[in-house]
Amino acid sequence: MADGPIILVTGATSGIGLQTALELTRQGARVIVHGRSAAKVDDARRTLDTAGASVEGVAFDLASLRSVRQGAEELAGRFPRLDVLLNNAGVFMNERVLTEDGLETTFQVNHLAPFLLTHLLRKGPLSGPHVRVVNVSSIAHSRGRMRFEDLQIARGFQGYAAYAQAKLANILFTFELAERVPPEQLTANCLHPGVVNTKLLNEGLGMSGSDSVEEASETSVFLALSPEVAGITGRYFARGREVRPAPQAFDVSARKRLWEISEELCGLH
Repeated sequence: MADGPIILVTGATSGIGLQTALELTRQGARVIVHGRSAAKVDDARRTLDTAGASVEGVAFDLASLRSVRQGAEELAGRFPRLDVLLNNAGVFMNERVLTEDGLETTFQVNHLAPFLLTHLLRKGPLSGPHVRVVNVSSIAHSRGRMRFEDLQIARGFQGYAAYAQAKLANILFTFELAERVPPEQLTANCLHPGVVNTKLLNEGLGMSGSDSVEEASETSVFLALSPEVAGITGRYFARGREVRPAPQAFDVSARKRLWEISEELCGLH
C-alpha cells in the first residue's frame, strides 16, 4: 500500500463505496475495502488494481454482530492504526427480515453494526489522535422518526420507514459521538451522498437517481481527507458543504437514548 492516511471503507465492493475507494486511492490514501464476502472483496480489489490502485481488503457480515466483532479483531491485528473509518455500507429491505441476532436487518446493518464497529476500533487502531469517523446517512432521514416503542418495527413494517429511521439513527449517533469525544482526538461527521442509480435505490426504492457515483463519492472523500474539516465535528454535509439536517436530528434526548439502547443491543455494557 502507498504512503498516506489509512482508511477503512465499509460496503466498498460496488456502487458509491467502490467509487469512494477509488477516489481515495487517487488522492494518495491507503484504502481497506470491506465487503460481506471474501469473493466480493477480491473482485473489488481486482477492479481497483486494474485502475492502478493497490488496496487491502477485509470481509465480515454487518448482519451478524459476531462477524463484526471478528472483523474488528482482524483489523486490529493487521493494522496498527486507522486514520479514517468511513461507514458507507447500507441496505434497504422491502420485507421485514431478522438477522441471526434477532434484529431487523435495516436497523442492524445501517446503524447497529457501524455503531459496534466504531466502538471496537476505537479501542485499537482508531484510537487517535486526529482520527475521523464519517457516516453515510441520507436525505431520507428527514422522513424518519425513532420508534423507541418498536425500534425493530415488528408492527406495520414498511421498508421506507425502516430505512428513514436507520438513516436518522446515523445522524443521532454521529452527533452523540462528537459530543462524547474531544475533536483533537476524534471528529465525527455525516453526510447525504446524493440520489444515485445504485442497487439500493433501484431494487429497494424502485426509482432512479440523477447523480453519478463520482458525484456521490465527493462528500465522503472530502470529509475523509480535506484539511478544511480538520477539527470540525458533529456536522451534516451534502455536496461538499455543511447543511442543516431535519429538526429531529437535534433531539438530544433521542440521541442519548439511542446510544444507550445500542450499547445494550451490542453487549457493550
